[in-house]
Amino acid sequence: MKKYLFFVALAALALASCSDDTFVGENSPNLGGANGDGEIHFGFDMQNATRGDIIGNAAATLLGNNFYVMGTKGSEAATTPSLKKVFDNYLVRYTENTAGKTQSNTSNWEYVGVAADANHVKLSPTNVVNQTIKYWDYSEQQYDFLAFSTGAYKAVSGSGNETDKKIGVTAIATGTTLSATAYTFDIPSVDALKNIYITDITTVLQANYGKEVKLTFKNLASKVRIALYETVPGYAVKDVKFYTVDGTSAFTGSKGTAANLISTNNATFASTGSVVIRFPNMGTNNKTTNANYNKAAATVSPTAGDTKKAFGPLSNFATTKEGTEADGDYLGRTLPTATYAGEVAGDYYQYVFPVSAAYPLTLRVDYTLVSTDGSGEEINVYGAKAVVPSDYTIWQPNYAYTYIFKISDNTNGWTDTNATKSGLFPITFDAVVAEFTDVSGKQTTISTVSTPSITTYQQNHDPATDEYDNDGKDIYVQVMDNNNTTPKNVGFDGSTMPKLNAETTENTKRSLLYSVTSSGATISEATVMDALENQKSASASAITGRNGITLTSQAAKLDATVLTIVNGADDNPISLGEGNEGKAAKIAISGLNGTYAYVYDYTDGGKETKTIYQPNTPASPSASIQGKKYITQTQLDGMSDQTAASDPVDNAYIYFSKTTATDGTGTVTYSYVSVDGKETLPAGLYKFAVSSLSTGGEYTTASAAKFVFDIYTRNTGKYAVKIIKIVD
Repeated sequence: MKKYLFFVALAALALASCSDDTFVGENSPNLGGANGDGEIHFGFDMQNATRGDIIGNAAATLLGNNFYVMGTKGSEAATTPSLKKVFDNYLVRYTENTAGKTQSNTSNWEYVGVAADANHVKLSPTNVVNQTIKYWDYSEQQYDFLAFSTGAYKAVSGSGNETDKKIGVTAIATGTTLSATAYTFDIPSVDALKNIYITDITTVLQANYGKEVKLTFKNLASKVRIALYETVPGYAVKDVKFYTVDGTSAFTGSKGTAANLISTNNATFASTGSVVIRFPNMGTNNKTTNANYNKAAATVSPTAGDTKKAFGPLSNFATTKEGTEADGDYLGRTLPTATYAGEVAGDYYQYVFPVSAAYPLTLRVDYTLVSTDGSGEEINVYGAKAVVPSDYTIWQPNYAYTYIFKISDNTNGWTDTNATKSGLFPITFDAVVAEFTDVSGKQTTISTVSTPSITTYQQNHDPATDEYDNDGKDIYVQVMDNNNTTPKNVGFDGSTMPKLNAETTENTKRSLLYSVTSSGATISEATVMDALENQKSASASAITGRNGITLTSQAAKLDATVLTIVNGADDNPISLGEGNEGKAAKIAISGLNGTYAYVYDYTDGGKETKTIYQPNTPASPSASIQGKKYITQTQLDGMSDQTAASDPVDNAYIYFSKTTATDGTGTVTYSYVSVDGKETLPAGLYKFAVSSLSTGGEYTTASAAKFVFDIYTRNTGKYAVKIIKIVD
């Protein structure tokens, strides 16, 4: 049973799981005991967290050759089955090659006459002197069975003890319903936890009396692993350092090579504790309506724990900086080649206590970007982080969870040690050919100062493939605010950020879904953000950015009002709780194929916009300038207004430099001067009012058009972006 989660901002869980259902048979046996089917006997298998079943001697070894079983008979009630006890915590023992030697043993497992020993406390009440053979009672409608084992550890009364390999066990009290408490385990360590195996309730209806009762055991522990990959254009990522504390500063807390998930709650990473097993979803009221019907629920009360979980250093490095072959230095660059933390021998998993009430988890890192152009240029990034929503940190027994984080060009880390500006910004150039001294060019922002983390999840997603399968389940999205000292869900738990289903002050939706195409630019989180911030054209149905990225609305496929993540582990829904509309959004995957972008607009207040004029004279005389703005030679020659030193930039004007040839010909050359990103101007630039630009016509060699302008709109919106690839 595997779950995968993906996060972006630092960089991105889609989970996968497997069924815990047991199978007891469909064919009706001969009724009665005349043919040897009257006595009750047991068989079983072991279900591990990676979909395979373990059987026979190997499974018995994991169980320490012993398990305890509770069995009741009666009729199924609305809320709980009858508790007429048949097997009152009987001890069942495995002995190889004994199957068939007694009526009660068909698979080497025997309960008749089995007594407690030094490693297995007697859990049956004192009035049960001996364990005797049991027969099917055909006057009853059904039997219900549940079982557990402490594996290689001793099952004792009272407290557990790691030194002596003891697990304390308290069995259900007489008259207590299973929905209250079935078993309580006092667990002295995670190693002890790994030895405990439990079953869900196995119901046997009368039609299957006489058959072997097949019990499927699952490990009480959960397994967790983490991985990272990067998609930064032109750079590879190396020297990842992990924080141990998520402080308010980009540089708070010690850092090291061991990967850490950081919790806001000390109980999240328990090292010892008491675990109560209950069965809260029994009876006919739950049978057809609740995916957790008859399943064991574990509640942990930790007695010791930590705010962080260490997974070990990154180990399966995937690429060189050129991305050609493995050399042990750089992060993988695709989802299938993600770099995992920990030991390959355990498939990178760490065992953890299950949790039923979880808190957000943070990954925070420093890392180094290395240029892939051969120059060896490096950029250090500090304090980048992503936050995992608490809905995806509830760990169930016998489930394996994978958290995958993506470092993209939309990272939220700092590149300076003063933590004054976060994000990666492309270097751009500006030049003026004249005797004027232009102001220095300012870097253009293509990502926000602080981008929230976006978590995407699709049940049964496989990280060894492209991101999402369009034959799979719907995709769910949650957004986490990275700026709070205590991470919070957007619009939830007191966060000041709006919910996913809220609207902006311009009455547009906060949550948006687009299909993405490009006429040239590489599609990434940063280029999608640039298209949102710098729009060549925009309507309710589509946005085209100045970079050639086109975003086409898929609003009908996005629902930001869901209250339940329907397809959780084993189809068990994750309830977000009444009143929490806007905590998650659902992408209906049916019919989608290609590249998509989920966008969260978290602009505070209104968006400021300005019109930008970018020269783009057609390459050939036949190219159309219909509808475009342009300036003629006559208009250029008529310019007289000039700037003074340190004049502020005025977006109502376009600026030009003017030079006269010194060869005696008197030839005048005009050059367009970009003021994009500048605040003040040098003296001597010519000003031309944009309101006087000409419109329309066709560009020819005889045309009066000298500069033709692409026009786009820049806005100050703040966007979080996650690229979602959906494939066949």
